[in-house]
This record gives sequence, structure tokens and C-alpha cells, in this order.
Amino acid sequence: MKTAGLRTIFMVLLFVGLQAAIVFAEPYDDALSAYNRGDYTTALQIWRSLADQGHADAQFNLGVMYDDGQGVAQDYTKAVRWYRKAADQGHAWAQYNLGIMYYNGQ
Repeated sequence: MKTAGLRTIFMVLLFVGLQAAIVFAEPYDDALSAYNRGDYTTALQIWRSLADQGHADAQFNLGVMYDDGQGVAQDYTKAVRWYRKAADQGHAWAQYNLGIMYYNGQ
């Protein structure tokens, strides 16, 4: 009985997690398409919304935008903030970029 209950709980959590991934996937891809065609305003708006909800890839991408000044004024403080949020979630590229920024004294 306990095993069946745990299995049910696991399946419910898995389903909820997959639903959350699906909810994030479409807007993230829309932002990526906008970014790739140079529509930084749209990408920024979508990624900021996702980043505020804890989406690590969106947080990383905001870091890149602020780091490079793409669609925003270049701002290393904001870049570090967004990289840090993604890095704290284990995002490897955010960890790398954050390390480079510290190395460069930014």
C-alpha cells in the first residue's frame, strides 16, 4: 500500500513538473526567435517575465543581454545579478560567464 501511494505521488509530481516545462517552453522559444531576428525588445520582455519566475535559461539570457548591451544599456551589475540567479540553479554557462566577469573585475 505504501509503495502504491508513493508511486502515485511521484507520478503526480512528474506530471506537474512536465506541465510546468511545457508552459515555459513556448514563451521561451518565442523569445529566442525574437532574439535571433534582432527583436531584443520582445526577447527582453518575455525572458524577464520567465526569469522573474525562476527560469534559469531566461535568467542567463538576460545576463548576456546586459553583459553585451543588446537591446539594453550595457550594465555589468545587472548582468552579474542575472548570471548569479542562473548560476545558483546550476546553469553551467552562467557560472562560467560569472567567473569571467569576476576575473575581469566587472
